[in-house]
Amino acid sequence: LIEASDFARTLTQNGGLGSDHAWGGNYIMMGGDVKGGQIVGRYPDAIKEGSPLNIGRGRIIPTTSWEAVFLPLAEWAGVDKAHFGYICPNKDNFGADHFFDKANLFEPTASS
Repeated sequence: LIEASDFARTLTQNGGLGSDHAWGGNYIMMGGDVKGGQIVGRYPDAIKEGSPLNIGRGRIIPTTSWEAVFLPLAEWAGVDKAHFGYICPNKDNFGADHFFDKANLFEPTASS
C-alpha cells in the first residue's frame, strides 16, 4: 500500500492570515515486503527566505520527486525498466542518483 499526497501549504501567511497552496507532499508505504521503520529522502538544509529552495512567499521547491519513489515501486512490482519512461514521463528530468534504489525500500524476495 502506498499513500501519496501532493498537498502542501506555504510557510508564510497570506493576506487573510491563512496560508496558500504550495508544492510538496509525503509518501507512506507499508506492506509485507516494505523495509519499514525508516525515513528516506532528504530534508532541505535551508528553507529560510533567500535559500536556494525557497522561491519566495514561503514556497519551497521539493527535494524528492514522485518519480524517485514510484520507479523503485514499479520495479518491485515487476514493471520492465523499458516502460519506465511511459509510466513516469518526467524521469529524464532527473539524474540517476535522484531515484531511490529498490533494495533500500523493499526486502529481497524469492523473485527479486
